[in-house]
Amino acid sequence: MSPPGPSHGTLCRAVALFFLGLWALVNSAGAAVWSVSAATSELALPTLTEVLEDQDGRLTLADVRSPGVEKFFRVADPKDGRPGAAQWLRWTLRNTSDKPLLLWLDTGSRTLQHVDLYWPGAAGTYQHRSTGSVHPFSQRPLPTTTFVFPVDLPAQQDAVVYLRVRSTGYMGVVLSPRLWQPDAYRAHAEREKLLWVLFIGLGIAFAATHLLLYTLTRDVNSILYASSVVVWVFGLCTGAGGYGAAYAYLWPDSPVWNQATWVLSTAFTSNVLCYFLIHLLELDKSQPRLIRVVYLMMAVVALNVGVQTVVTLGQWSGQERWLQWLFTAGGVPWALIFGGTLLGIARSAKAGSRTAKIVLLGFFPTLLAGVLTGYTHVFLGKVYFEFFMAAVVFEWLAMSAAVADRFNQFRRERMQAQKALVVSLKQSEADLERKVAERTNDLELERSRTVSLLHNILPADIAAELSATGSAHSARHEAVSVLFTDFSGFTQAASTMPADRMVAELNEVFAAFDDICDEEGVEKIKTIGDAYMAAAGLPRPCADHAQRCVRVGLRMLSFVERRNASSSFKWRLRVGVHSGPVVAGIVGKRKYAFDIWGDTVNIASRMESAGEPGRVNVSAYTRDLVRHDFECEYRGKVDAKGKGEVDMYFVVPT
Repeated sequence: MSPPGPSHGTLCRAVALFFLGLWALVNSAGAAVWSVSAATSELALPTLTEVLEDQDGRLTLADVRSPGVEKFFRVADPKDGRPGAAQWLRWTLRNTSDKPLLLWLDTGSRTLQHVDLYWPGAAGTYQHRSTGSVHPFSQRPLPTTTFVFPVDLPAQQDAVVYLRVRSTGYMGVVLSPRLWQPDAYRAHAEREKLLWVLFIGLGIAFAATHLLLYTLTRDVNSILYASSVVVWVFGLCTGAGGYGAAYAYLWPDSPVWNQATWVLSTAFTSNVLCYFLIHLLELDKSQPRLIRVVYLMMAVVALNVGVQTVVTLGQWSGQERWLQWLFTAGGVPWALIFGGTLLGIARSAKAGSRTAKIVLLGFFPTLLAGVLTGYTHVFLGKVYFEFFMAAVVFEWLAMSAAVADRFNQFRRERMQAQKALVVSLKQSEADLERKVAERTNDLELERSRTVSLLHNILPADIAAELSATGSAHSARHEAVSVLFTDFSGFTQAASTMPADRMVAELNEVFAAFDDICDEEGVEKIKTIGDAYMAAAGLPRPCADHAQRCVRVGLRMLSFVERRNASSSFKWRLRVGVHSGPVVAGIVGKRKYAFDIWGDTVNIASRMESAGEPGRVNVSAYTRDLVRHDFECEYRGKVDAKGKGEVDMYFVVPT
């Protein structure tokens, strides 16, 4: 019987080794030896190291250490190669210390699906640890966000360490290998953790602040801003290669889901952020054609991401080719979304939108940081994500300012519209009575006008009661002071004065009296000819009603004196005040009039008529109420019409 021939797998492996060795002969280079000691706290192992590409991903450690393949390692930068290919990296480490060293080898990667480390053990054997993003977080050699392996290096010896990496997803190979002393790495990890805590904390603070602002302003842009901040945090903690700690803290036992979130976050980030900017600047109104294209690309990205998520969750054989193709194809609409949105923002800024200029200012550091991050990734083999995080925080600040600026603009526009409405209403007020019959259906406007008129002719409380119930109840007020004024010689002066001039004179004087009453908290009751009547202590009681009326009387006299100094008509004013109970209410059902009745009103009128021009004449009861606040001189008993002789006092001006 003839011996069995080689299997199909053995033949493929042999052919792969042959061509791999032939290719490596052309690119082979000398190996470098990296010296370490107990004093070495950190040592960067550049990605330009000894690399061997395993295109089928089938070579074992024994294969790559065999003399026929080992010599084909070349000094190069590991790259993705075709989907499913593996990269073998080799370093020669020399421990110059007298004692064995325990160092931590940090791959600098969070995204590789398969990572295997081989380092020398006892009696020429090799120790092996395997990890990768396809394994639960708990199965990592060390509980770190990047893949880190502990490595034992014997004293005064060279140790050849092999690292095998393989990507079966769409993120490719991203490496930044370093050797660390354990304590130095822990300190580095704590600094990185602090940075992430600060970043996430700022994101939560920005989002929470604008959610609170929404409850106050009801501005939808605040909700969209908070959503964009949340997706930024989600994207940076899960997507872009999982540069955050979401895996470790949120779903450590779900490696497949963790890989799905990498691409899910890109869709959320692009769609939510760009929709927020479109809504903030109203680009869909100013540039509808461009934004329709952007919305279409958003739908394409959502579909692409959905397919990638399904393929990732399915874990099908050969999925890496599909994922790589979908990931690459999805970059086109993703770029069009941001490109179209930025174009719309630039056009809006060019048209003079201050908010758009603020947005562009906020985007510039993020774009610059993105370019620098890509450059360091491609050419230096390391991602300095701190710059990108700082740029994103600056962008949050700028976008927050943009939301505030847009809200202020909207508020100013609304205020201008309100002012224009007020002007329009004032312009139409003159025609209002003529149009009342034609606009009887506008009941609310008529009610507002009625309430406004009631407040002009009635006390506020009475007007409110009348407006609410249609009637107002009369009431007795026990502690009220009533003030009367009259112009001495008015009848003779009016007979020689043109009618329009007389009305103008009274209007000017009584308007000033109205202002004085309002300032002192005294309620104007009515005017009768040249007489002016007011009261304090109603409809709301007050303890100083007498003092208020006396102050009003003195101020009225002072006003008349000042006016007489520059006016051709000289008026002589008498003022009388009396205190006591009155009954107040509204009489009639048309042309409402608020009035007061009682003996107190009659005596107050007698105080005025029995007084002298330029003096405030008060009754004995009123004088008793104000004696601590005003000096009064006794006039004796003065005859008052219908009341007999009454004690009266003149208030001495202060």
